[in-house]
Amino acid sequence: MIGCLADYISTENQNFQPMNANFGILPSLEEKVKDKKLRYEKLANIAINSLKNKIEG
Repeated sequence: MIGCLADYISTENQNFQPMNANFGILPSLEEKVKDKKLRYEKLANIAINSLKNKIEG
């Protein structure tokens, strides 16, 4: 989430609108998931794996 917020505020945009952290700024999943709880869980797992990969180098 922090990475997405940093990308959002550092990307040039003619109509910049400040926003709080939310799942809407994350990259979308490859597959469509209708169940909101499952969709957010998958997004959270992607974020956790991304952090682990960066830490492990």
